[in-house]
Amino acid sequence: MISKSTIRIVVPIAIAIGAFVAIYYIFDPANNFFPKCLFYQLTGWECAGCGSQRMVHALLHGDFVAAWHYNPAILILSPVLILMLIASLYRNQLPRLYNMVYSRWVVWSVLGSILAWWIGRNIF
Repeated sequence: MISKSTIRIVVPIAIAIGAFVAIYYIFDPANNFFPKCLFYQLTGWECAGCGSQRMVHALLHGDFVAAWHYNPAILILSPVLILMLIASLYRNQLPRLYNMVYSRWVVWSVLGSILAWWIGRNIF
């Protein structure tokens, strides 16, 4: 049985995710009102997340090659990041999953990967 507190958390998140998916499916981030990267505008360098909006749009349209072109690191890390989100939401119900996903090794590996991508994409 799902508790009322879980429903109060999950339903708004599901609605937000649905709205997010619909907006990114309908509108192309490259040509519309989506926010631009402030780091890129100020420095001219790409941050670790640059291209992720266009990547999501391409994925929703089934264009995996374009998604890879826009931001391969976030594409690769997406399953881990989604698992981390799920583990956070169900921390009390799935404490073993939470402890595994948020172990020092996993957290530092994810952060190190993002930092390496951020530096590497601006050097090469």
